Amino acid sequence: MKVQTRVFGEIEISENQKIFIEEGLFGLEDIQEYILLNSNEDSPFYWLQAMNIPEIAFLLVDPTLVVKDYKLSVVEGDLESIGLKESDDYLLFSIVNLNNDPSKTTVNLLGPLVINNKNHKAKQVISTNEQYSVRQPLHSEKEGAC
Repeated sequence: MKVQTRVFGEIEISENQKIFIEEGLFGLEDIQEYILLNSNEDSPFYWLQAMNIPEIAFLLVDPTLVVKDYKLSVVEGDLESIGLKESDDYLLFSIVNLNNDPSKTTVNLLGPLVINNKNHKAKQVISTNEQYSVRQPLHSEKEGAC
């Protein structure tokens, strides 16, 4: 299937790249169909592209690359809607907030995206760990981030 993307133009995708976010992302609750795209083999970044809206795409990164000891911490039962239990296989991403000044680029560690590897359903959740921020610097001398 061919899809028009903001970053890569028109590309061919597989069914495995489709992600369904029933509740949508915070602020974009009406958009549920996305595609997960790898930036390139050597990059830690991915793109979450809205399936039918080329202008909507989010840069993603694994939060453990920003904060080494990052732990997913959510309200019990919060992931049941995507068919996950605590020990199940999932992908975890944080949305990168790009800035024209790369030193001011941040990562949303408080609202991670959890993707069930088996059924490709996803949910943006709110972390119960108050030490995380919606604007964690991507490049942090303290953490040695990306």
